[in-house]
Amino acid sequence: MGEPKNKYILLNDRVGYTLERNLLSLGLSTKASPTQVLRGELLEALPEAEQPSDFHRIALFAIERKSLRLECPTAEVTRLSDEEANLLLAISSLGERYATFIDRKRLDFGRRLSPENQVFVSLKGLTKELPGVVWYKGELPSCPGTMFGIELIVSINLYLS
Repeated sequence: MGEPKNKYILLNDRVGYTLERNLLSLGLSTKASPTQVLRGELLEALPEAEQPSDFHRIALFAIERKSLRLECPTAEVTRLSDEEANLLLAISSLGERYATFIDRKRLDFGRRLSPENQVFVSLKGLTKELPGVVWYKGELPSCPGTMFGIELIVSINLYLS
């Protein structure tokens, strides 16, 4: 069994690099291009053998963009549990993901939700929150992270008029 995969969230914007394989050399050489990495990016620690000797720094790769590498001070990332990482991974906007991480109440609420819980749902374009019931919590084959399936209890048409 391999080393445990420690997951992190980036707290400050940084410059990392993207590894690109040279197809003409049969994938044997790579080129590193500087890449902006924004706070809210979810990262995984590289193996111990690839970590810097300075224990105040950490080497990471992006969970969603495996070719993205980053080395930064350990103070600029926070370690996440697998459950936290999966909840945050489902949020595609890095800004919204970071805001959810900072507002611990939102993350804790997502952690506690389970099927048959009643919730209120906010939809873009509607000022009122709609009542609903959680029927699914888990991963979907086409989407990374923990997703929620919620059935609205009332018709949206009532709120559009």
